[in-house]
Amino acid sequence: MALDNGGFDATSWGWSTLLPLVIVGTALVVGQARAPNGLARAFLGLLGAFAAWTWLSAAWSNDVSASVLDAERLLLSLAAVAAFLLLDRSQVTRFLSGLLAAVSLVGVWALSLRAFGGPGSYDVASVSADATRRLAAPLGYSNALGLLAAIGIVLALGLAVRLRRPFAAAPVFVLAPTLYFTYSRGAWLALAAGGIAALGLTVPRMSRRIMLGIAIVVICAGGIALVRVGGPGGAIREFSHAAPAVKADRSRRLFSLSGSSRAQYWHVAWRDYQQHPWLGSGAGSFQREWLRSRPADLPVLDAHSLYLETLAELGPVGLGLLAALLALPVAAGLISRKQPLVAGLGCAVALLILAGREPRPPLHRKARVAGVGAAVLLSLLTFGALAGNQTLAAASASLDADQPARAARDARWAKRLVPWSPEPWRLHGEALLSQGDLDGARRDFQSALRKDSSDWDSWVDLALVTRGEAQRRAVEQAHRLNPLEPIHLGGG
Repeated sequence: MALDNGGFDATSWGWSTLLPLVIVGTALVVGQARAPNGLARAFLGLLGAFAAWTWLSAAWSNDVSASVLDAERLLLSLAAVAAFLLLDRSQVTRFLSGLLAAVSLVGVWALSLRAFGGPGSYDVASVSADATRRLAAPLGYSNALGLLAAIGIVLALGLAVRLRRPFAAAPVFVLAPTLYFTYSRGAWLALAAGGIAALGLTVPRMSRRIMLGIAIVVICAGGIALVRVGGPGGAIREFSHAAPAVKADRSRRLFSLSGSSRAQYWHVAWRDYQQHPWLGSGAGSFQREWLRSRPADLPVLDAHSLYLETLAELGPVGLGLLAALLALPVAAGLISRKQPLVAGLGCAVALLILAGREPRPPLHRKARVAGVGAAVLLSLLTFGALAGNQTLAAASASLDADQPARAARDARWAKRLVPWSPEPWRLHGEALLSQGDLDGARRDFQSALRKDSSDWDSWVDLALVTRGEAQRRAVEQAHRLNPLEPIHLGGG
């Protein structure tokens, strides 16, 4: 997935979901699956509940298409966790070694692109003015690459220390420069947090004096940082300012407290929650709310805060499910902290080890049949989503390549595969417009708006093929949905 733009595009989720589903189904059929214990069942159940709530949010969402896409992406997490929990305890080290090797290969690929150049070497998903100087390939986003490198560093050091294999730390020499050249402050903070957590788990009976010393160091460091920026008020002001450019001062950017416009994103997300306090505005709907209310012309997809965005989109229920889901592995880490792999490798491994701490009986036949049925059902759902997403992507690519006939054909197929989305009708209308069929294009754009009356692109397209009062109304609706985006109607 790393080489497929980091799994950002919907076309990469389908095959990535089918693979773990095949593993789960095969293990159930051949009788290799073991009954998970209560902790593992709780984690899988919470993830399933969160995914179900995400799917359900499409019923009241401000952006049904985005809600369905978010739910499709969660199917990948659900399938991967199910396959992960099937691992036997004896397979943990082998699995983690393979994971570290994969992360290291991503780092090698990224550094080779920086050294020798190549398309996509730098950040293409950021709105930052200096994004072209921050390493991002092959994931396409520098913060994501930095976080992946940070995870790999903690993983490598954990394997080396806990398994007494110094050679396992060799990937650090690749991943550390990868992390640096992303200039990602969030990734460095994540690395520091991971190191502190590993230290706390490494010493199961850490003395109060040592814990107090660590706390004092952290508090003093925070106090010095606050004094340096002028106290809490200065920290807030610096957080609201733009980060220093990489070209101007690389080290200053890493130590800057700037939130890179996050204060604006969070303000819009909080206002979205206030407008939908019980159920939220629907999964994936933040981008639409941002375009409607943004104070600056920034093309942002997410609120850059998992918890605030979840609260805004899925309401208190969604946030509660997410909090419980993330708390469970932490609890597992505290319970199984004496296990040799947990300290260096984190709470997810703790969940796996705790799940396999005692011999687990094979699943009963009824449970296996139910599991196979669920895997088959999810596979069919995933395959349908994959076909729909690929067809939409093909139609869009054909339009970009100035092949309207092929785009129209793909869009007609997409109408059958994703009937809830306005995009197939809009793409088909754009293909007809390219061929000069104004009446057909107008009908398609109107059909798209009947599917979703808040789709800005469809209103703009409709304005292109109408005149008079109809065009004026279409322009007004488009401006209401995205006030800062200029609308160019050509000579019409």
